[in-house]
Amino acid sequence: MSETRPVMTVFAGTNGAGKSTLSMQMREWLGELVDPDQIARELKPENPRSADLSAGREAVKRIRSLIKSGINFAIETTLSGSFVLKHMEIAKQNSYEIVVYYIGLEDVQMHIDRVASRVEQGGHWIAEEDIRYRYGESLKNLKPALAIADQVIIIDNTYEPLIVAEIIQSDLIYCVEPIPAWANPVLKGY
Repeated sequence: MSETRPVMTVFAGTNGAGKSTLSMQMREWLGELVDPDQIARELKPENPRSADLSAGREAVKRIRSLIKSGINFAIETTLSGSFVLKHMEIAKQNSYEIVVYYIGLEDVQMHIDRVASRVEQGGHWIAEEDIRYRYGESLKNLKPALAIADQVIIIDNTYEPLIVAEIIQSDLIYCVEPIPAWANPVLKGY
């Protein structure tokens, strides 16, 4: 899709959806991956959650530097705040092509269970109330992300990755039937 425009790739979804797995599979095509969780682990390996604020600030610096340089990059996000939406806008204003992969699961409990399973395997912990909050906010913020992005691929990862919909330049070009319940409100109107 991109002639020679730089690309900002966004891997979005609530904690436990499978963003890191997908981004790692695509790593060689993405450019630099800005992952605030990884930055937190680098800053405070013994207690990454205590470095979340510093990691967020460092992620902002890296993203702004990459945009200024016109370099391809990717970011992982829960999309539960306006931070990434703002940077998608900034990248777009700087001639970036914006590609979003949104990964979702059947319901919020599945996200909670997957994070718990990840913790048992040595992964990082996220409080249940944070996951519940982020679930609703993430889906709400997906609507404005659709308006900014050049291409959006929505994936249901409940059982195995399934492309639910693909939207290019605000046109729905592919959609499965039936649409998973969690994705229905987002795709209504397309």
